[in-house]
Amino acid sequence: MQSQIPGKRAFYKYASSDAALAVLRSGTVRYSSPRAFNDPFDIQSGLHFDFDPANLHSKVIDRIHELASASSAPAVDPNDPWGKLVLEAHRYYPTHGFPRDRWFELTADAFAALVREFRNTQQQYQSHWWNKILPGVRVFCVSEDPDNLLMWAHYARDHTGVVFEFWSLPEEDNPLSVARAVEYTKTPPSFFFESDWLDNLTGVKQLDFSALYKRYAYIKSYHWSSEREWRVWYPLADETAMHDYISIRKSEFASIRFGCRADPAFVGEALKIVRARFPSTRVFHAYKKDNAYALEYREI
Repeated sequence: MQSQIPGKRAFYKYASSDAALAVLRSGTVRYSSPRAFNDPFDIQSGLHFDFDPANLHSKVIDRIHELASASSAPAVDPNDPWGKLVLEAHRYYPTHGFPRDRWFELTADAFAALVREFRNTQQQYQSHWWNKILPGVRVFCVSEDPDNLLMWAHYARDHTGVVFEFWSLPEEDNPLSVARAVEYTKTPPSFFFESDWLDNLTGVKQLDFSALYKRYAYIKSYHWSSEREWRVWYPLADETAMHDYISIRKSEFASIRFGCRADPAFVGEALKIVRARFPSTRVFHAYKKDNAYALEYREI
């Protein structure tokens, strides 16, 4: 997953003519609840296991064997029940070896209880996300690409709208400076990976639920990969509203590009607002190229 900080760079927001005028008149952009998204799976899919928890027992035993046979004491949590087992296995390994079948038998009941705990934890987390976190989440989505014809057609309403160019400005600590790239996958996010559970079970490293929250918000179906999306999100907004409005800084608003089908009256009205409120913002008009499925932009 691309999780790097964006640095100083441009991002693009496609909008219809009505939405563009609303942005320009208010001087704000809209951060939306995922419940308002056109994709009902976005940040709203179920967390799944990318493995069968029932088959994890054998791998746990293999991991205990690996840690027990290490030349030095394993770096595990001595207060964790399974961590204690690892340290016990390591202590007796030089004299007793590691009778794998016996270990498998001795831990069978305990592991069966753990599998039930796995699934219960998954359900509790899912419930917490849906009922406590998701209602207050707000997201602002942008793209790396200002020339995506499908996005021009969809979000800019058949090329009649605009593309805003906003910059990530780390020196100003603006919201886009903490944007992260969306990861496009074929399945919904996993409820941690098998390796995470193995580390957790053997006391090597506890599960990081805060990291899961963050990862969950940046995963989307591969069907949307052409959008090359980045996003900013935060929790704890007003749960009764569907949107928050964040002010645009003049320094981050680099340009506006009108679609090749934009109505002249809309262009004139929007241009008047831009010149008055954002005098440093450059203005372009898109035109169809004759020799390619592409646009060219001419500055107004």
